[in-house]
Amino acid sequence: MAKTLNEQKHTDQRLRLLAQARRLFAAKGVKETSMSQVAKACRVTKATLYHYFKSKDAVLREIFRSHSDAKLAVVQVLKGAADLEECLYLMGKGMIEDMARRDQQELMRILLSETMKSAEMRKFYLHFITEQIGTIVQEVLAPMARCPKPEKEVRLLFFQFFASLMHYCWHQIMVGDISPLIGDKETFVRTLARTYAMRFKEA
Repeated sequence: MAKTLNEQKHTDQRLRLLAQARRLFAAKGVKETSMSQVAKACRVTKATLYHYFKSKDAVLREIFRSHSDAKLAVVQVLKGAADLEECLYLMGKGMIEDMARRDQQELMRILLSETMKSAEMRKFYLHFITEQIGTIVQEVLAPMARCPKPEKEVRLLFFQFFASLMHYCWHQIMVGDISPLIGDKETFVRTLARTYAMRFKEA
Protein backbone atom coordinates (compact mmCIF):
# COMPACT_ATOMS: atom_id res chain seq x y z
CA MET A 1 0.00 0.00 0.00
CA ALA A 2 2.84 2.38 0.90
CA LYS A 3 4.45 1.69 -2.47
CA THR A 4 1.20 2.56 -4.27
CA LEU A 5 0.91 5.82 -2.32
CA ASN A 6 4.53 6.72 -3.09
CA GLU A 7 4.00 6.01 -6.81
CA GLN A 8 0.90 8.23 -6.80
CA LYS A 9 2.79 10.97 -4.98
CA HIS A 10 5.60 10.74 -7.55
CA THR A 11 3.10 10.95 -10.44
CA ASP A 12 1.26 13.90 -8.88
CA GLN A 13 4.51 15.78 -8.34
CA ARG A 14 5.63 15.11 -11.89
CA LEU A 15 2.35 16.42 -13.29
CA ARG A 16 2.56 19.51 -11.07
CA LEU A 17 6.08 20.26 -12.32
CA LEU A 18 4.98 19.85 -15.94
CA ALA A 19 1.96 22.11 -15.46
CA GLN A 20 4.05 24.89 -13.93
CA ALA A 21 6.73 24.56 -16.62
CA ARG A 22 4.05 24.71 -19.32
CA ARG A 23 2.67 27.95 -17.85
CA LEU A 24 6.13 29.54 -17.72
CA PHE A 25 7.08 28.38 -21.22
CA ALA A 26 3.82 29.79 -22.59
CA ALA A 27 4.22 33.13 -20.82
CA LYS A 28 7.96 33.73 -21.24
CA GLY A 29 9.25 31.33 -23.89
CA VAL A 30 11.24 28.11 -23.49
CA LYS A 31 14.68 29.64 -24.00
CA GLU A 32 13.84 32.52 -21.67
CA THR A 33 12.73 30.17 -18.85
CA SER A 34 15.42 28.53 -16.74
CA MET A 35 15.15 25.31 -14.79
CA SER A 36 15.82 27.40 -11.67
CA GLN A 37 12.72 29.48 -12.42
CA VAL A 38 10.62 26.35 -12.90
CA ALA A 39 11.90 24.92 -9.60
CA LYS A 40 11.22 28.20 -7.77
CA ALA A 41 7.68 28.43 -9.19
CA CYS A 42 7.04 24.85 -8.02
CA ARG A 43 8.63 25.52 -4.62
CA VAL A 44 11.08 22.66 -4.99
CA THR A 45 14.85 22.58 -5.16
CA LYS A 46 16.61 22.52 -8.49
CA ALA A 47 17.99 19.09 -7.54
CA THR A 48 14.42 17.81 -7.07
CA LEU A 49 13.43 19.12 -10.50
CA TYR A 50 16.42 17.38 -12.10
CA HIS A 51 15.44 14.18 -10.31
CA TYR A 52 12.25 14.17 -12.40
CA PHE A 53 13.62 15.67 -15.64
CA LYS A 54 17.21 15.58 -16.87
CA SER A 55 16.95 18.80 -18.89
CA LYS A 56 14.63 21.57 -20.02
CA ASP A 57 14.34 19.79 -23.37
CA ALA A 58 13.13 16.69 -21.51
CA VAL A 59 10.47 18.80 -19.79
CA LEU A 60 9.26 20.21 -23.11
CA ARG A 61 9.12 16.81 -24.77
CA GLU A 62 7.20 15.35 -21.84
CA ILE A 63 4.64 18.17 -22.10
CA PHE A 64 4.01 17.20 -25.72
CA ARG A 65 4.11 13.47 -25.02
CA SER A 66 1.41 13.84 -22.35
CA HIS A 67 -0.73 15.78 -24.82
CA SER A 68 -0.19 13.13 -27.49
CA ASP A 69 -1.12 10.31 -25.10
CA ALA A 70 -4.36 12.07 -24.24
CA LYS A 71 -5.23 12.53 -27.91
CA LEU A 72 -4.51 8.90 -28.75
CA ALA A 73 -6.85 7.83 -25.93
CA VAL A 74 -9.61 9.77 -27.72
CA VAL A 75 -9.14 7.50 -30.75
CA GLN A 76 -10.78 4.64 -28.86
CA VAL A 77 -13.83 6.81 -28.13
CA LEU A 78 -14.13 7.87 -31.77
CA LYS A 79 -14.12 4.26 -32.91
CA GLY A 80 -17.42 3.83 -31.07
CA ALA A 81 -19.22 6.49 -33.13
CA ALA A 82 -22.30 5.33 -35.04
CA ASP A 83 -21.06 6.69 -38.36
CA LEU A 84 -18.50 9.00 -39.94
CA GLU A 85 -20.53 12.18 -39.43
CA GLU A 86 -20.96 11.46 -35.73
CA CYS A 87 -17.24 10.65 -35.47
CA LEU A 88 -16.27 14.01 -37.01
CA TYR A 89 -18.84 15.79 -34.85
CA LEU A 90 -17.46 14.24 -31.64
CA MET A 91 -13.93 15.06 -32.76
CA GLY A 92 -14.81 18.67 -33.53
CA LYS A 93 -16.83 19.21 -30.37
CA GLY A 94 -14.08 17.68 -28.25
CA MET A 95 -11.39 19.81 -29.86
CA ILE A 96 -13.30 23.06 -29.31
CA GLU A 97 -13.95 22.13 -25.68
CA ASP A 98 -10.27 21.24 -25.23
CA MET A 99 -9.10 24.52 -26.72
CA ALA A 100 -11.22 26.45 -24.22
CA ARG A 101 -9.05 25.01 -21.43
CA ARG A 102 -6.07 26.93 -20.12
CA ASP A 103 -3.59 24.05 -20.47
CA GLN A 104 -4.42 23.59 -24.16
CA GLN A 105 -4.10 27.30 -24.85
CA GLU A 106 -0.71 27.29 -23.14
CA LEU A 107 0.38 24.36 -25.26
CA MET A 108 -0.64 26.12 -28.46
CA ARG A 109 1.17 29.31 -27.43
CA ILE A 110 4.33 27.26 -26.91
CA LEU A 111 3.94 25.63 -30.31
CA LEU A 112 3.37 28.89 -32.15
CA SER A 113 6.22 30.64 -30.41
CA GLU A 114 8.84 27.89 -30.45
CA THR A 115 8.27 26.62 -34.00
CA MET A 116 8.99 30.15 -35.23
CA LYS A 117 12.30 30.22 -33.33
CA SER A 118 13.71 26.74 -33.69
CA ALA A 119 14.28 24.41 -36.64
CA GLU A 120 14.53 21.52 -34.19
CA MET A 121 11.15 22.42 -32.72
CA ARG A 122 9.61 22.61 -36.21
CA LYS A 123 10.96 19.15 -36.95
CA PHE A 124 9.63 17.82 -33.66
CA TYR A 125 6.17 19.33 -34.22
CA LEU A 126 5.97 18.01 -37.78
CA HIS A 127 6.65 14.51 -36.48
CA PHE A 128 4.13 15.07 -33.66
CA ILE A 129 1.28 16.22 -35.94
CA THR A 130 2.08 13.65 -38.66
CA GLU A 131 1.86 10.85 -36.11
CA GLN A 132 -1.47 12.07 -34.75
CA ILE A 133 -3.07 12.62 -38.15
CA GLY A 134 -1.75 9.27 -39.41
CA THR A 135 -3.19 7.42 -36.42
CA ILE A 136 -6.65 8.98 -36.73
CA VAL A 137 -6.78 8.46 -40.49
CA GLN A 138 -5.62 4.84 -40.42
CA GLU A 139 -7.45 3.65 -37.31
CA VAL A 140 -10.67 5.67 -37.45
CA LEU A 141 -11.53 7.65 -40.57
CA ALA A 142 -10.49 5.36 -43.42
CA PRO A 143 -12.18 2.23 -41.99
CA MET A 144 -15.33 4.12 -40.99
CA ALA A 145 -15.69 5.95 -44.30
CA ARG A 146 -14.83 2.86 -46.38
CA CYS A 147 -13.33 5.58 -48.48
CA PRO A 148 -12.43 4.99 -52.14
CA LYS A 149 -9.80 7.73 -51.94
CA PRO A 150 -6.07 7.00 -51.52
CA GLU A 151 -4.71 7.51 -47.98
CA LYS A 152 -2.82 10.66 -49.00
CA GLU A 153 -6.07 12.32 -50.06
CA VAL A 154 -7.81 11.19 -46.87
CA ARG A 155 -5.00 12.80 -44.84
CA LEU A 156 -5.40 16.01 -46.83
CA LEU A 157 -9.15 16.12 -46.17
CA PHE A 158 -8.64 15.46 -42.48
CA PHE A 159 -6.00 18.18 -42.30
CA GLN A 160 -8.47 20.62 -43.89
CA PHE A 161 -11.12 19.60 -41.34
CA PHE A 162 -8.59 19.98 -38.51
CA ALA A 163 -7.40 23.37 -39.83
CA SER A 164 -11.00 24.67 -39.98
CA LEU A 165 -11.48 23.73 -36.33
CA MET A 166 -8.17 25.34 -35.32
CA HIS A 167 -9.08 28.53 -37.16
CA TYR A 168 -12.44 28.64 -35.33
CA CYS A 169 -10.76 28.02 -31.96
CA TRP A 170 -8.18 30.75 -32.43
CA HIS A 171 -10.83 33.27 -33.42
CA GLN A 172 -12.76 32.40 -30.27
CA ILE A 173 -9.63 32.80 -28.13
CA MET A 174 -8.16 35.92 -29.72
CA VAL A 175 -11.27 37.80 -30.89
CA GLY A 176 -14.15 36.46 -28.82
CA ASP A 177 -17.61 35.26 -29.71
CA ILE A 178 -18.00 34.95 -33.50
CA SER A 179 -21.47 33.36 -33.44
CA PRO A 180 -23.09 36.48 -35.01
CA LEU A 181 -20.91 35.80 -38.03
CA ILE A 182 -21.24 32.02 -38.47
CA GLY A 183 -23.85 30.81 -35.98
CA ASP A 184 -23.35 29.10 -32.64
CA LYS A 185 -20.73 26.46 -31.86
CA GLU A 186 -23.14 23.54 -32.21
CA THR A 187 -24.25 24.68 -35.67
CA PHE A 188 -20.66 25.20 -36.79
CA VAL A 189 -19.49 21.75 -35.69
CA ARG A 190 -22.56 19.95 -37.05
CA THR A 191 -22.24 21.65 -40.44
CA LEU A 192 -18.50 21.01 -40.63
CA ALA A 193 -18.94 17.33 -39.72
CA ARG A 194 -21.71 16.85 -42.28
CA THR A 195 -19.74 18.59 -45.02
CA TYR A 196 -16.56 16.57 -44.51
CA ALA A 197 -18.41 13.27 -44.01
CA MET A 198 -19.81 13.75 -47.53
CA ARG A 199 -16.40 14.75 -48.91
CA PHE A 200 -14.73 11.65 -47.45
CA LYS A 201 -17.28 9.43 -49.15
CA GLU A 202 -17.07 11.05 -52.56
CA ALA A 203 -15.61 8.76 -55.22
